[in-house]
Parts: sequence; structure tokens; C-alpha cells
Amino acid sequence: MEMSDLVVYCQPRSKEKDRFVNYCYKEIRSFVENKIPAKNKTPDFLKYNRKSLSRTYPKGQRVDSSNYDPYPLWACGCHMVALNFQTADKYTQLNSALFSLNGHTGYVLQPEMMRSDTYDPHLEKRKVKFTLTVRVIAARHLPKPGRSIASPFVETELCGHTEDNKFKTVVYRDNGLNPVWKAPPEPVTFPVHEPELTFLRFVVNEEDMFSDPNFLAQATFPVKGIRSGYRSVPLKNGFNESIELASLLVYIDVQQVEKAEEELYSSSNQLRRRQAEINNEIFLYDTHTSLQRSAPPQLRDDLMREFSTNETQLQKIQDTCKQKIKEKKINNSKFYS
Repeated sequence: MEMSDLVVYCQPRSKEKDRFVNYCYKEIRSFVENKIPAKNKTPDFLKYNRKSLSRTYPKGQRVDSSNYDPYPLWACGCHMVALNFQTADKYTQLNSALFSLNGHTGYVLQPEMMRSDTYDPHLEKRKVKFTLTVRVIAARHLPKPGRSIASPFVETELCGHTEDNKFKTVVYRDNGLNPVWKAPPEPVTFPVHEPELTFLRFVVNEEDMFSDPNFLAQATFPVKGIRSGYRSVPLKNGFNESIELASLLVYIDVQQVEKAEEELYSSSNQLRRRQAEINNEIFLYDTHTSLQRSAPPQLRDDLMREFSTNETQLQKIQDTCKQKIKEKKINNSKFYS
């Protein structure tokens, strides 16, 4: 009997590890980050990850100990996504946020959606399940950048299977003790497609004399664990170590999206993508004389008209979404009063 047959929990398999047939519950397969199964094998990889273990790790060329994005691998059901924890970056912070669930035990149940045969992480997510409204109000006891007084601003972003949405406050000059932001007056609303694998991230930066941002603190949370209300957000450094007394005061409102609102958000996303395409076409037309000679003269005018029409429709959809959110708040306040 070979020694590997005596291993109960994890039996490594290196030969034919890209062929997902005849596997058992106790085996584990390891993949370098740039040699994970191709997209056409994603369904088989997902089925494998429902019964057996998989692990990914950084490639050897990362001599600077940088990290890769763990989200695509989490979305494929990988159980162990190894990172360079000696590097304080966004990806290690997302990892800490994910495993803050389940009481920091280090184990998180695989999302139920991954256990369905219809799940495909590469498909575009059209269904908006929640809206997350965030407003940064104030901060206190922010760490100092050296011996100078901080001029902080806060970036708020949603990480995961979503559009690259990032918003920031204005710079509050020379006050790292108790800055209060009065702008923007309207809170920011994020559409959430997959709350099980989406993260809300606050990053506090300081603007130096050259208008360059310098990192001060951060806080990253899984959307699944966020609740509505006024919240005091404890801040951490890049290595996810708590910073004494440092915190943000934020307002958060989590709303479940109804079917009619799903269509509005879907239309809004389609219009945004079309606006980006038109913008690129106009830029190419203006910067390439060969296109100007070959294309009809009215092409640019047609693109500009379509851009203007889409912008008007997009504004109407956004106003409708805001109105529905306000109506929900009024109805909720009547219910609890």
C-alpha cells in the first residue's frame, strides 16, 4: 500500500488534473494562477468543486510578491485561493472580508448559486437583486501621513461581479481629526447582482501638496453581512490591523429590488455600455483622418444625436429609480411609525 492511500482528507493529484472525470471527495488539485482550466471547462470545474477540493497559487514570476485577483477563482468555486499575505493590497483585504463571515472561523459555505447547474460565472449578470445606497458623513482620528496634517477624502467602491463603480468625497483640507463631508448631498446607489460574492470597500486617502493620493486606512465588508442604518465603520491599515479610534460615520440603505425595478436597472446598464461605445466611435472619428474621408459626413452628427437621446433616457431612468427608492423609504417609515 502506498503512503498516499493512507491520507484521509487531501490526496494530491497532479496527473491529468485538467480532466475532470473519476474524482473523489478526498482529492485536491493545485493550479498556478495562469494555468487554471479554460472557460470552456468552467462547467466541469464547477461540478468538480462541488465534490472535491481545488487550490490556486501565485505564479513564480511574481518576484515582487504582488497578488492576482481572487474573485474569478472564487466565482468558479475554488476552495483555497492562495495569496501573498506579506503584501498589503486590495486583494488580501477582499480575502479577509470574505472570511470575516461565519464568525471568523476561516470556513465559509460555498454560495448556493454555485451548486446549481445553470450557474455560469462568465455570463453577464443582468438581474439586480439589491440596491446599496451609501453616504459618507464624517470621520475621526485618522492616522497622520508622517508629521503633517491630513487632507483626507474617502473612496467608496463595490467589488465583485459588477460594473467598476467608484465614488469619492471632496477633499477636506487640513483636518484628520474630525472631518465632516457635506457633499455630495445625494447618497450613492450601487446595483448588486450577486450579494454572496460582492464587497463594499471604503478607502481613506490623503491628498498631498502635488494632488497625489496617499493611502491612510481602509475597511472592506461582504455585502451579505451589511445592514441598513447609520453605522460607525472601524478603519484598518493595509494589513487589516485595527487602527485605534479611527472610524467613519456612514449611512447605508439596503433595498431588495422588485421585478419592475430590475428592468429599469437592466436598461440603465445597457444604455451606459452603448454610451461608452458611441464615445469611442466619436473619438476615433475625430482623431483619424482616414475615417473622416471614408465615412459619410453625417456619421458624427448621427452619433451625437444618439448620444444625446440616450443621455436623456438614462437620466429619466435614474430619476425613476430614485423616486422608487424614496417611495420605499416613505412606506417603511409609515409601517414602523
